[in-house]
Amino acid sequence: MVILMEEWAQHLCDPKYADTLKQSKKKNTLYPPGFTPSDIVEGKNGEPVNHSRPVVNLDALQVQKAWQIALQPLKSIPMNFFMSYMSGTSLQIIPIVAALMLLSGPIKAIFSVKQAFKPVLGNSNTNSTIWGAMLLYILGQCALMYIGIRKLNQMGLIPNTTSDWLAWEQKVDYNHNIKSVVV
Repeated sequence: MVILMEEWAQHLCDPKYADTLKQSKKKNTLYPPGFTPSDIVEGKNGEPVNHSRPVVNLDALQVQKAWQIALQPLKSIPMNFFMSYMSGTSLQIIPIVAALMLLSGPIKAIFSVKQAFKPVLGNSNTNSTIWGAMLLYILGQCALMYIGIRKLNQMGLIPNTTSDWLAWEQKVDYNHNIKSVVV
């Protein structure tokens, strides 16, 4: 049995063969979805239609990207809050490290705000909007830090009660300058 190959398959790697082919001007030629060769697309009058790329407003795209960057910490708040809740309040290494990461990560992010917004900085038309997005980014990082501080407080690692400072409290003598009626 002889297998016959299609002509296009026989000349698949031949660059000279591609030049010898004539393009079909048939209307019933099937093309892949989304592909329309520019030489056969015609308008109502039979004139070719000019396909040019639509004008993209770069300022609007930069502002949109800036707001996407600004909303990232806010989107991670529910997950971090849930992880903080699930890790418990016992004094073990994993909950302590998780709470400290909730503090150190946002602090690093706040100090590198300009690095996070570097792709959208530099356009004077969008600076005011980008500064607003940066402020929202910092507020989101502060919310993450609040979750970490709250977690450390629940574990009792933040000294904020009187019992934490008893070594520095002065002893109060309530019997001083009281005269006894009983002799």
